[in-house]
Amino acid sequence: MSEQKVKDTYGGPRHKVEYDRLRAQHELVKAEMGGKLLLCPADLSRPDLRVLDSATAEGTWLVDLATTVPSSATLIGTDISAQHFLPPADRPANVELSLHSIFDTWPAHLQEYFDVAHQRFVLSVCPNDDAGVDAVKKLFACVKPGGWIELHEGDMQSIREGPEHAAFTRFRDVMVRAWGAIGNRPRPAEHLVEWLQKAGAVDVQEHVQTIKVGAASEDREQGQRAVDMLLFLSDAMKKMLADKPGHPSAEEFDQLKVDLEKEMNTVGNVYHYRLAFGRKVSQK
Repeated sequence: MSEQKVKDTYGGPRHKVEYDRLRAQHELVKAEMGGKLLLCPADLSRPDLRVLDSATAEGTWLVDLATTVPSSATLIGTDISAQHFLPPADRPANVELSLHSIFDTWPAHLQEYFDVAHQRFVLSVCPNDDAGVDAVKKLFACVKPGGWIELHEGDMQSIREGPEHAAFTRFRDVMVRAWGAIGNRPRPAEHLVEWLQKAGAVDVQEHVQTIKVGAASEDREQGQRAVDMLLFLSDAMKKMLADKPGHPSAEEFDQLKVDLEKEMNTVGNVYHYRLAFGRKVSQK
């Protein structure tokens, strides 16, 4: 895939803490999916398999997928910055990472090229519904007839509230303000089915995934993954927003992190994300 100039418009921080968070998020979501990386019924065993991972970040998801599909599969990941792409020596030979923005039209040679187009936790950057539909349409154009598109998005406002959940409620409110400060939407997940249908996908299915955090989880390891991910997110937002107008001070971020960790380990909480997938109509 030929390189192009792409403006890095990522609103979040690009540093080790943020990529630690993204790796923790990957393991959390994978565990919630029972070890699977996709829920759409694509045939991942075919030797000529072609998969696109849009907004791939380091390429973690795609490198993981490479361990479960034929080595002859073509696996392409894209992002708006190559700053943290895993170097070729650290990824399988059939994993290619390149630059692309979800807001740009995909190159002609990639139109109707992929068996699966996958994307997660990026549509929050769409400022309105029209931008969201347009981004999904552009990605869906890369799916070949009979192929699948699968999207994952979060809902930052879907938590348990009440006196016993004071720290997590405060954390949620800080994160929603932080997300808004960088131009992101807090709950794009609620639009996935609509946007996929407007893009032309058929057989659309939606799954709501419940992430149980800390003491709320029956699975201690998974509950701790969720706690770790939230703490990474707190650290990332502190690095980016502490002491700026309208946001907590560094000391307030530190206290919130202490309170959040204590509450998660004693009471816990839940939040949700949604994944939806759909198929492109086969040619007759």
